[in-house]
Amino acid sequence: MQRRLLALAILVAMTACSGHSSGGGMLPSTPESTTLAQPIDDLDAGLTPANGYYPMTTPSAARPMCPPSPRHTFRCFGWIRTDLVAVARGDGVPANVGYTPSEIQSAYGLDVSRGRGQTVAIVDAYGYRAAATDLAAYRKAAKLPPCTTANGCLKILNQFGATAPLPAQPPSTGIGWLYEQSTDLDAVSAACPLCHITLVEATNAQTLSTAVGAALRRSHIVSMSWGGPESGQSPNSGLPSHGYALVASAGDFGGGGLQQAGGPANRGGPQIPCSWATVVCVGGTRLTHSGAAWTETVWNDEAFRQCGSGTAPCGATGSGCSRIVPKPAWQHDVGCRMRSSVDVSADASVRTPFAVYNSNFRSPSTPSPWAGIGGTSLAAPLIAAAFALAGNVASRHGAMELWQKHNALRDVVTGSNVYLPVTGPCASSVPYICVARSGYDGPTGWGSPKGTSNF
Repeated sequence: MQRRLLALAILVAMTACSGHSSGGGMLPSTPESTTLAQPIDDLDAGLTPANGYYPMTTPSAARPMCPPSPRHTFRCFGWIRTDLVAVARGDGVPANVGYTPSEIQSAYGLDVSRGRGQTVAIVDAYGYRAAATDLAAYRKAAKLPPCTTANGCLKILNQFGATAPLPAQPPSTGIGWLYEQSTDLDAVSAACPLCHITLVEATNAQTLSTAVGAALRRSHIVSMSWGGPESGQSPNSGLPSHGYALVASAGDFGGGGLQQAGGPANRGGPQIPCSWATVVCVGGTRLTHSGAAWTETVWNDEAFRQCGSGTAPCGATGSGCSRIVPKPAWQHDVGCRMRSSVDVSADASVRTPFAVYNSNFRSPSTPSPWAGIGGTSLAAPLIAAAFALAGNVASRHGAMELWQKHNALRDVVTGSNVYLPVTGPCASSVPYICVARSGYDGPTGWGSPKGTSNF
């Protein structure tokens, strides 16, 4: 019954997802001063590829994987670097593209001897004919144990939970969903090499709700790297919470959301399903290192206007005070009287990308099947894998424990997810919804993984 209610609630929310907010539960928005602007130049000074940081080298150096979505449709939240040239590293993951599994494991203190017997379900839109072979190529290069349909580690299902027929691949305008699927598969593999993976493919981006229902029948850990602006009524809270880790991306458009003078409304602010109280909402960081020491700040590449068409900002993690979801009893931040997002965070910056393998990356201008991927589409499957490594999801209550036992997370205390004048002021009058601070804040929640004792 709970699974059916979740699928129904997603369908209701998707039908209402028109991009217009009812605004009913949000605190009055007040234009913030320029102190909310992210001091990007200071945070990024002196960083090089040796720190895991890859500066943009050309116009249009990154682009969103999924185009803006029409009404009643969700979009994936990933960015692909187009200017990074893969350099062969023997038979391993190539250099100069992005982070490898060993680096992700080191950054987040992950004990990858765990996870055996756990399954992470990934929900995405459209078919991906090369999913199994591309995953095999990634895991071979990364020297991870095989995860195939033959050995039972990998299952690929349609939105009804059947192995056939699988949906058609996306049209050329939606090819980013193929990149999204490889990002999710590779990220879960990197963070939890012994986990089983179930990939549930919706027929298209309008039927993701049905696919979520199928995923819940296969696993209690579900990764959803997609979403859309809040709108309409809050879904009924008869959704699964106890015994589940439903993980979703916070979005890539920052914490803005106010109408700008003479311009379009910003797409930032709270996103669904991430802002639902029964979902673990995952924001993004910029992850760098100096030797074995890892550092994170809020992911904010909005000031770097070298993406998309060549002059567009390069994204920032989402956050927000919900307009439609009541405050859960377990949330205790005092500024936002509705559901605060996000809860937890992981790497998402397009300047600190993750190396992903996808045979569809090959083109006359990009002959390599490797690319650097960022966005909160990367952060969500990393967090889903952390839940699997912890191995105790059966006793959990959604995001509640992250709020009650957050001392085992790495607190992210610098940065913000708005940048004037590109994104405008924070969509909330509560400053910490857009600005990092010690303890809880909107862009990074309680922080990023430092081992898995908090999961």
